Amino acid sequence: MRLTAGDVLVEIGARWRDFRGDSLVTVHARVLTESTEDERRDIPRMLFQVRLAVTPAADAEILEYDTTRSFDTDPEAAELRLRYRNRRVYAVGHGMAADWELTEGRCTKVFLDPVPAFVVPAVETTGFDEGTAEASALELRHLERIDTDPEAVLRSLDAFVDAFAGWTARQMERAEAFGDDKAVAVRIVKRSQDAVDRMRESVDLLRTPGRQDLRTAFSLGMAAMRLQMRQKSLNEGKPEDQVTEPRWRPFQLGFLLVALASTVEETHKDRDLVDLVWFPTGGGKTEAYLGLAAIEIFRRRLVHGPAGGGTAVITRYTLRLLTSQQFQRAAALICAMERLRATDDRARGMAPFSIGLWVGNDVTPGTRAEARNALDRLRKAARPEEANEFQVESCPWCWTPLVPRLRSDKPGDYGMRPVGKDVVLHCVDETCEFADELPLAVVDEVLYDEPPTILLATVDKFARLQFKPDAGKLLGIGTTFKQPSMVIQDELHLLSGPLGTTVAVFDAVIQLLLSRSGPSPKIVASTATIRASEEQVRGLYGREVALYPPSGLDDDRTFFSRPVESGEGRLYVGLMPQSVSQPSAVIAAVTPMVELPEAIAARAPSAASRDAYWTLVMYHNSLRELGRTGALVVDDVNGRLEPRAERLGLPLRPVRAEKVLELTSRRGAEELPNDLRALRVKVDESPEAVDVVLSSNMLSVGIDIPRLALMLMVGQPKTTAEYIQATSRVGRGDTKGVVVTLFRSGRARDRSHFETFRGYHEALYRGVEPTSVTPWSLASRDRSLAGALVALIRQSFAQLAPNDAAGRLDLGNDRIREAVERLVDRFLDYVARADRPEAEETRSAVWSLLKDWDRRAALARESDEPLYYQRKKKGQAALLKEFGQSGEEWPVGDSMRSVEPNVAVEVQEPQEEVHRGEDQA
Repeated sequence: MRLTAGDVLVEIGARWRDFRGDSLVTVHARVLTESTEDERRDIPRMLFQVRLAVTPAADAEILEYDTTRSFDTDPEAAELRLRYRNRRVYAVGHGMAADWELTEGRCTKVFLDPVPAFVVPAVETTGFDEGTAEASALELRHLERIDTDPEAVLRSLDAFVDAFAGWTARQMERAEAFGDDKAVAVRIVKRSQDAVDRMRESVDLLRTPGRQDLRTAFSLGMAAMRLQMRQKSLNEGKPEDQVTEPRWRPFQLGFLLVALASTVEETHKDRDLVDLVWFPTGGGKTEAYLGLAAIEIFRRRLVHGPAGGGTAVITRYTLRLLTSQQFQRAAALICAMERLRATDDRARGMAPFSIGLWVGNDVTPGTRAEARNALDRLRKAARPEEANEFQVESCPWCWTPLVPRLRSDKPGDYGMRPVGKDVVLHCVDETCEFADELPLAVVDEVLYDEPPTILLATVDKFARLQFKPDAGKLLGIGTTFKQPSMVIQDELHLLSGPLGTTVAVFDAVIQLLLSRSGPSPKIVASTATIRASEEQVRGLYGREVALYPPSGLDDDRTFFSRPVESGEGRLYVGLMPQSVSQPSAVIAAVTPMVELPEAIAARAPSAASRDAYWTLVMYHNSLRELGRTGALVVDDVNGRLEPRAERLGLPLRPVRAEKVLELTSRRGAEELPNDLRALRVKVDESPEAVDVVLSSNMLSVGIDIPRLALMLMVGQPKTTAEYIQATSRVGRGDTKGVVVTLFRSGRARDRSHFETFRGYHEALYRGVEPTSVTPWSLASRDRSLAGALVALIRQSFAQLAPNDAAGRLDLGNDRIREAVERLVDRFLDYVARADRPEAEETRSAVWSLLKDWDRRAALARESDEPLYYQRKKKGQAALLKEFGQSGEEWPVGDSMRSVEPNVAVEVQEPQEEVHRGEDQA
């Protein structure tokens, strides 16, 4: 069919192909007007943003297009296909996005959309009817009474579990009717049944007459969480008489009950099961596992007395920035526990509670002397906020800033003071309960001497075990305390690829060291995006995994959560300019987004505050792309804003160069806290608010700034998990986020995502890709096994721990050899559980290293010279060297990220005289 649009002649055509008895139809619009070979003169002969729609004839219907859903590559793929069976794709665009309309479940129209948009509904936690027993189970004040009125509390917990069990039974009835997919549906529901059984087991354990210690620990844990939550409300400005009673979200209480028995019972059958909390970002995962940690900490003190002190819980993060942010939240719980120790007779007499931050020494002081120097620098700094090496910005209890904005001559204005050789942190508000001392430690030396109750650490800090024997005290080695009984791994999905592979090698050592005096610790992990979790957890820990909350049979719905009924959520918009350079596309996309606050203020002032969309976050997939954007934003975007403001009648709002903030790995550790502080400044309160954030994937890993609500994704990220994590950083506050993705038409992956925009965003979590860790592969063994082996031996044998004791290894000594063999066999057992095919190769590699170590030790003893682990002076014989250094020593990394030497590249201009530099190694 031919028609004209203005002066442009257009052909509308269709191609029909037989497909399994139905027809696959391709409909196109083609411009027939001939080109003049001059681009400018051709513009009137073109059509832009064509809308092309197709409706079925009266006796026909449009069927589902996405045929790939019929292929199940693994059991999990089959489950995803079943769960998202109603999220169907009816059309795919070519160069444009396709969309469709549904009427009573039938597709009545498909059409092209040049600027597709889709609202991904927010996820809300389900609730119970007020006044019911299961609703009362969510109140922390009610749960607190379990040691004085156990029957009332246990009745409500029974009702809570019964409600979940009833939902599970109804799901199983539905699963039986799934025909060919019955086995898949039953497998999904079976996980909910397992969760119900585990919850009942925990409630029965709390009911056991002889477990008053557990009921008291549970009560104290609830009291601490309640105190912390109430204090948070007070800090937010609510009058005390208006603070609502703290309540658990149903999924949080459910998690406590699922994991409680295997956490507090050291010989429980599920002790080695990794409980993985899988919930969208901002849903309350941190509070869930902190509540479990509080119960376990109190239980240890009640059951074991002074021996239950020391480090009880190790919480690990993948990034220093994330660790510092979470430190503040966990520290508030420790402060609440300290308040109970002072006011609750059940906790009086317990050893003090404390929390420690164990991250890189370019972030926090390593020794007491370094801490004193850091305090001196802080007091001399003109802007103390920017010179705070103690990483604690405000009192975790009352939120009072611990350092002044400008330099002060009053020592009392600083929340750090010298006491003997130590630097003590305290609140500067004299009315605060922690004005004398905060239960926080950030200096490595102090952490080793006085192991904190909760240790917050980056995963790669555990590489220090191979160099620092004292670090073993954090694992209970060489102390009078019981070893840590709980390990929490946050953002599990980030432990993949090279980092996850290296971490897994050291994790085998850490698990072995943590179980040297008893059972292995309970491992709890959390994530918002995961696929193939069984393989990842087995590779990381050599353990099985249980996902919580277990999924239901419909989309992202579980008993504990569902998409909001109103459909409100984050708005995703897609742009894919054709035949336009990337810089031009970026300028064209950024300009109206910068104008958004003024446009809303002019046309719908009540819709949102100016601050809601003031700060534009520009997310980049590489630092190279980010570097190009920086100049465009200040120069070219500002060049467009002025004439547009005049034309649109809007106040001119230029992008200020000094208010363009870069948030990438290029920022120093000392700069990041200042960057986060700048991002929290609201334009309604100060003109110093940031205009534009140029970010890399650092933004996608746990940065929580509620005021951010506007994002431009410059190109589709490499993985769906990263896309979900990055875009969920906006719209976390009261304002729903807007995400505009700028696709590149020349990239096949970007093009595919644009053409299937609605189908992709309707079931985002269906598209999450599996991640992999291969810790026992040849390449990984070459990089990490030597360091892990040294950590294992040094931390297991006191006589081999000192730096000059590497020469004491003597495999010719039967006693030493037998002890080493037993240790290595236990280590290899972890390897076999994680990756059995590599177990024998790893055994050979371990004994090859041990024999080489034994040979070097024997040579050192013959020459009557010590063999050091690390060379402190030139000429000393050493076993280890850092990556990039020359010599025959074993190469090891000081961090789990430094597994390759850096390469210095010098760009040489043509005809330029070359000066040879020294070998950096």
